Amino acid sequence: MQPIIVKKPDHALIESFFLPTLINAKEYSIDTPNVSIKLDQNESPYDWPESVKKSVVEKLLLVNWNRYPSAFSDPITDLLADYAGVPSGCLLTGPGTNHLLSLVISCLTKKLSGKTIIARPSFPLYESHCQYEGIPYEVWPLNKDLEYDINDLPELPINSLVIFASPNNPVGNALSKKDLKTLLDKNPTSIFLADEAYFEFAEEKFTDLLSDYGNLIILRTCSKTLGAAGIRLGYVIAHQDYISIFQKLRLPYLLNQFTLAAASIFLKDRSLQSFVSTTVAKIKQERDQLIGCLNHLGATGGFTVKQSQANFFLIRWGDQSLCQRAYQKLIEEGILVRNISKGPGLEGCLRITVGTPDENKALIRAAEKCFTN
Repeated sequence: MQPIIVKKPDHALIESFFLPTLINAKEYSIDTPNVSIKLDQNESPYDWPESVKKSVVEKLLLVNWNRYPSAFSDPITDLLADYAGVPSGCLLTGPGTNHLLSLVISCLTKKLSGKTIIARPSFPLYESHCQYEGIPYEVWPLNKDLEYDINDLPELPINSLVIFASPNNPVGNALSKKDLKTLLDKNPTSIFLADEAYFEFAEEKFTDLLSDYGNLIILRTCSKTLGAAGIRLGYVIAHQDYISIFQKLRLPYLLNQFTLAAASIFLKDRSLQSFVSTTVAKIKQERDQLIGCLNHLGATGGFTVKQSQANFFLIRWGDQSLCQRAYQKLIEEGILVRNISKGPGLEGCLRITVGTPDENKALIRAAEKCFTN
């Protein structure tokens, strides 16, 4: 069937409906060359056991696909809250944290009289969403060592919002709990939105701070550490006064039957939870070994490797051309990493996800060829 020709609207019509910041913003995009080893998206390299997958399929066969799922995923919310160690009224689910992040930022900035502050460099969606929505913001720059320094945080007027990640993607650094407590104490009229997508790898978690601070909101995901990127499940943790407001903007029926079935299996299956704990330990060990090996190569390759509290790490060249050359050569070797060198504060940087032992060995072999002068 020949597709119809869709008439192009007048540019003046587009301008009359959409914010200039949205029209001029760059679209989200990633490189997708055909490679055999993908170390570019911070996914777990370990898939769920086949027995668990079969349990999910069996559960799906018992579900009526012609009926809507639970409107707000209440059964999963209760299980996930128990898993996170918080009351069920203090958790809201969504199809990944990207969606929830957009919802929470939009909701919190409607009446903002202070500042929106975003850590940089960090997950680019924070800044992109503010640009799409026309939300003005300032940055909290990492120091020269790409670490958080609370002394560099801009002054916070009353009714401000601070957005940061810990561990921080794509750098792998973390904000200490001590420093976060200092900020929360010093700025009780501002809200701190902490993205803990990689918290299972971190030395410190922030959940227990919710008992003492009503100005902290936490975002988490099942995509990374839990090996569930294909399931699309994220969640917000905060006092129920926040959650009840976010719930009003969170559309019903967002989680489909597959997501609900898979989550219900994971959150009840002790063997899978044990499997995930084991894989986290493996990834940490592999990460530290990789960083050690690559640091050795860096002496002659003109790059440094940053320590990380996540399942990825950063390599940094002082020369952007060497970084680009290494990236292209890795692709030629069948290995894709994330080229983040065009991001603010990230010139000369590549981000590498920790893979399986065999993938990591292949990376080292390729690095010996591609990263040395």
